Amino acid sequence: MTKVGILLPTREAVFYGDQRGDPRPLVELAVQAEELGFDSVWAGDSLLARPRAEPLTLLAGVATQTKTVSIGTAVLLPSMRNAELLAQSTATLDALSGGRFILGIGGGPGTPGVRVDHELVGADFVRRASTSVAVAERVKSLWRGTGDHQMYPLTHTEDGPPIWMGGDGPRTLDRTGRLFDGWFPLSTSPEAFSYGLRKVKESATNAGRQPKDIDAAAYLTIVIGDPEEAQPQLAEHAELYYGVPFSQISQMQGSFAGHKDAVVDWLRGFVDAGVEHLCIRFGCNDPAGQLELLAELRSEIG
Repeated sequence: MTKVGILLPTREAVFYGDQRGDPRPLVELAVQAEELGFDSVWAGDSLLARPRAEPLTLLAGVATQTKTVSIGTAVLLPSMRNAELLAQSTATLDALSGGRFILGIGGGPGTPGVRVDHELVGADFVRRASTSVAVAERVKSLWRGTGDHQMYPLTHTEDGPPIWMGGDGPRTLDRTGRLFDGWFPLSTSPEAFSYGLRKVKESATNAGRQPKDIDAAAYLTIVIGDPEEAQPQLAEHAELYYGVPFSQISQMQGSFAGHKDAVVDWLRGFVDAGVEHLCIRFGCNDPAGQLELLAELRSEIG
């Protein structure tokens, strides 16, 4: 059965009116997701490009209040972090959660906001994709104790948490197949996902790896409801979140708004294309209500 998780609305807390960005309700939402039978909860990452709670700190709070859900970053930008400090914080989070942590990573989009974030921490924006891979590889070696240092605490397993790579560019697909444990894109359609997954598996095979060992995940945005209300909510959410017209965002990532049956059919299309783990973002100002609606549809998705 396909695993289904939710993205915690870290950014929405700010642009929908909570000027303090209080993270405590996000932990409560994660607990609600676990109680409703969801498989995972996720937190996004940015500094000032899209101001929000720091994801690893937030997920540490989630880890202490939950028992079964996987917790992960969707996605974290390693290019903005020191590898040794990142290894320590992620190992601590993994140990704290009892091995439930998934490190989702990516280079980040080439937007002005992401450039400013890199400049603020003294990171190389231009080389962010290759830097992210290098940092992730260094983190992995520190978890395993195969480099010149042994970090503590030890991760729950010897190899450390799984690392899933976001993005769908040719180099990203190749790197994912060669190096990482999962693929985690913002796919625009089932067809795009199927094509990318095929390329990831080809790269894995060429590297002597087993393609079946790579988790296939997708980050998708939905609003469940009457289309006349849900579709404007989705458009408004996207424009508040990214600061650009919805028509532009809809060409870059998968998003859908409509009645329950239509949402299920849309999600099933991705499952049929090979998605094994769905990360769902709710594109409106009622994440708790949407969570309950999605829980009712959980068994129908596949």
